[in-house]
Amino acid sequence: MSEKPVEMSAGRRIVRNAASLVLGDAAGDVFAGYAIILAATSLGPAGFGRLSEAQAFVEPIEALAALGLGNVALTTAARRGACDGALRGTVLGIRMVSAVCAIAIGLGLTLALGRGHLLPLLGVCAAAMVVTPASVVSLLPFQFHQTIHRRIAVPAVIGMVSLASAYAAFWLYRQPLGFQLATLVSALVAAGLNFRWAQRIYPGRLYFDRALAWDLLRLGWPAAVLEFVVTLYMRASYFFLHDAGAAVQGQYAAADRLLRPVMGIAGAVVVSALPAVALLAAQGKHAALQASYRTSVARVAVGFLPIAVGAWLLAGPLLHRFVPEYSDAIWPFRVLVVGAFFVFLNMLSTTYIVALGQFRTIMIVAICNLFIYFLLALYLIPRYGAIGAAVATATMEAVSTIMQLAVVYRLLGRAPKTLETN
Repeated sequence: MSEKPVEMSAGRRIVRNAASLVLGDAAGDVFAGYAIILAATSLGPAGFGRLSEAQAFVEPIEALAALGLGNVALTTAARRGACDGALRGTVLGIRMVSAVCAIAIGLGLTLALGRGHLLPLLGVCAAAMVVTPASVVSLLPFQFHQTIHRRIAVPAVIGMVSLASAYAAFWLYRQPLGFQLATLVSALVAAGLNFRWAQRIYPGRLYFDRALAWDLLRLGWPAAVLEFVVTLYMRASYFFLHDAGAAVQGQYAAADRLLRPVMGIAGAVVVSALPAVALLAAQGKHAALQASYRTSVARVAVGFLPIAVGAWLLAGPLLHRFVPEYSDAIWPFRVLVVGAFFVFLNMLSTTYIVALGQFRTIMIVAICNLFIYFLLALYLIPRYGAIGAAVATATMEAVSTIMQLAVVYRLLGRAPKTLETN
């Protein structure tokens, strides 16, 4: 039987789900983006740099706490044929325990690395880490069933809370800690709202399955290493820039945050594609996987061009006009926009590699990326500051694209029977 109808059906589901995710998140991103702008303009480059350094410090720790269970849970659900209460409850239990352990490790590293001045900010970040698993688990059934459109209004409500809490920080406590407390409020509301909404649409008792937990951990540890390593090299620039001063960190943070909406689109595509791609892999639809990958790469290349050109051209006039104190962020942002094209392709390739069960392969790629990034960063950042950090990141992503394209074409070029879980 022809695989063409399967491919077309999967393609339509991916497009619909991605569109729902982008549209649903758009309203929330507008509010959350304005909250970030409010923090940046209120704190100035130095204060915003300090806040961003703390957030960058905690993100690898948070990635470590995730244990790679996001992608692994969806892949496991595709193989089980369901995202049931056992899977969701087991992921929630593992994530809660790992969050507490990661917080202890993170706070210890803070003191060991001489970052004691960040402890108040990191303590608030740690509180948010404890409630984040509830939001993550609540999204799983929507992602698996590709029904993001059924929660399309939720991100807007969370975004409004984020903006309201940012204004409260602006009026009551205009310090980095105040804006981090506002982020905590938003995380608490998001966890409660996401959990209740998931229980309403996909009701069922969540429970912990010990056998399933061991299976998830066995499958997930390479993905955990992957997520930790990726987050580490994506956020390491803030630490290399520490000696340049908080103001330079703030300029780089502005460039980095300006790129977040663009990366949100890439994330929407990946989140939407993984369940469908994992299902095709589980069903052995090899020809459909090959065709969908070629089509997706072409669409990313064509679709990203107008976004990149618009962002490149508008960055300078907008920053000069509205926030001139962040004018030094223009060229780092433009370099990061170029790097974002390769990030798009890498996220897409990673989706297929993970769907094919090759977690150790993508882990090795990520470790190579980390090595390449550190080599570039050690040379470029001390000499060129924020621009050097952006060039190191973009160049590393370009090299990673070459590696991942080679890996995917090698995997999809095999006969289906040789695609064994790595």
